[in-house]
Amino acid sequence: MEPIYIAALISFIVGLFGYIIIRFWILPINRYLKIKDRLSSDMNALLDMLRAEQPQNNEAAKIQARRVSVRRHCSNLVSIYQNDLPYWYRLYLESKKEQPLEAAKFSMRLANTRKQEHALRQVTKVKQLLRIKR
Repeated sequence: MEPIYIAALISFIVGLFGYIIIRFWILPINRYLKIKDRLSSDMNALLDMLRAEQPQNNEAAKIQARRVSVRRHCSNLVSIYQNDLPYWYRLYLESKKEQPLEAAKFSMRLANTRKQEHALRQVTKVKQLLRIKR
């Protein structure tokens, strides 16, 4: 067999493995991390709004919009966690005690919570379950 055919075969195999790793490992993990970052920034903004001493006139609408955004990001996180993430990465998240499925339950409660104290508890619980630091 000529060296050019061997080189072509090797490059084809390397390209195939590279595509599989990129498509099924790296892209889903990056999507998960991006949505988790968006969720973190929304939760920090929501915490700042909830802890404000003097609520403004249009603050209630902004708070509700943030709650809906947090719920949407959590549902996207759960969808990626269950459908797209490789099994080994889910095991890694479990070893870090990160629980997106449990956090989604608390985010659903957060979207329907009206009292400020309860909302603060829900936000801190979601941050704790997703291991989000300030």
